[in-house]
Amino acid sequence: ATAAALALGETERDGGKKENMVGSTSSLYMVDACSLAKAYVTAGISKGVQLGQGPGPVAQTEFPSSFEAFPSIVQDPTKTSPKPFRPMVAFGSRNEGNLPVLGRIYPIVDNVEWVERLCKLDGLADVQLRVKNESNKKRIEEIVQKCQNLCDQAGIRLWVNDHWEAAVKAKCFGVHMGQEDLVRCTEQGGLSQLLDNNIALGLSTHSYGELAVALGLKPSYISLGPVFATKSKKVGFDPQGLETVRKWRELVSPEIPLVAIGGIGSPESASAVRGAGADSIAVIGAVTQAADPQSAVTSLNEA
Repeated sequence: ATAAALALGETERDGGKKENMVGSTSSLYMVDACSLAKAYVTAGISKGVQLGQGPGPVAQTEFPSSFEAFPSIVQDPTKTSPKPFRPMVAFGSRNEGNLPVLGRIYPIVDNVEWVERLCKLDGLADVQLRVKNESNKKRIEEIVQKCQNLCDQAGIRLWVNDHWEAAVKAKCFGVHMGQEDLVRCTEQGGLSQLLDNNIALGLSTHSYGELAVALGLKPSYISLGPVFATKSKKVGFDPQGLETVRKWRELVSPEIPLVAIGGIGSPESASAVRGAGADSIAVIGAVTQAADPQSAVTSLNEA
C-alpha cells in the first residue's frame, strides 16, 4: 500500500510529465504515502472477513475516502486523547451545543485599515489578519490589539495569522497557522497556551501528511489550498482543484469545518467550491480588490 501510494507521486519527483496529476496527488512523499497506506489498510480491515469466507482479513478497497479510516499524527503519542481546540460548526450545520458558527466567507487582510473597513460591512462573522512586512514584536502586538478592539466593537471574530503570542495577549478569538508556523509554535510551547486561553485554531493543509498532522491536533477548522491558482501569496504547491476539495471533505470529519482558499475570486467559483464540499470560503482579492466590497461580500455569501 505504501509503495502504491508513493507511485502516485513518482512522475513529478522524477521530473516527468504531470498533466494527469493534480493537487495533493501530484507530489506524494513518504509521510503522505504512509498516511494513505494506513487509511487503506484500516479500511481493508474494517471490511475484511474470516479466512475462507471471502477476501480475507484485509479486503482490497478503493482509494481512501472515509474520515473514519484516515489516520492522525499526534504531537504526543503518550496521550491517547489530546484536548481539542475550541470547537466550531459550519454555517447551516446542526448546532446542538450552541457553538460558534464559522462564517460562509472568511476575508483575509493585512492591515488595520482593512480590518476597520470589514467591520463596517454586513454579512461577516470572521476576519483574519495576516500581518506582512513587520518583524518588530511590539509593533505587531499594537496592530493586533487595534484590530481586536475594532472587531470587539463590531461583534466580529478576529483570527491572527501566525503571531500567536500577540493573539493571546490581545485575547483574540482564534489563530491560523501554516504547517511551518505550527512547528515553531509547538517548539515554543504555544499550543498549550492557546488551549489554556480557549483560543480557536485553524490549520492549513496542502497534502495528505499535513492533513494527518492537522487532524491529530483536533483544530477548530482545517483549510485546504490553493484550490485555484493565486497571486495573493507565494505557495509551493500546485492548485488543488475541486477534486481535492471533494476528497478532503471525505477525509475530514463533518464535525470539523472545511475552509477552502486560493484563487476563489467570484461568486461562481465560490459556488463551485462549496458544491465540492467546502464550508467556508477564504478570500482576499475578491473583497479587497472589489469596486464595492459590500456587494462582493453579499454576492459571495449568497453564492
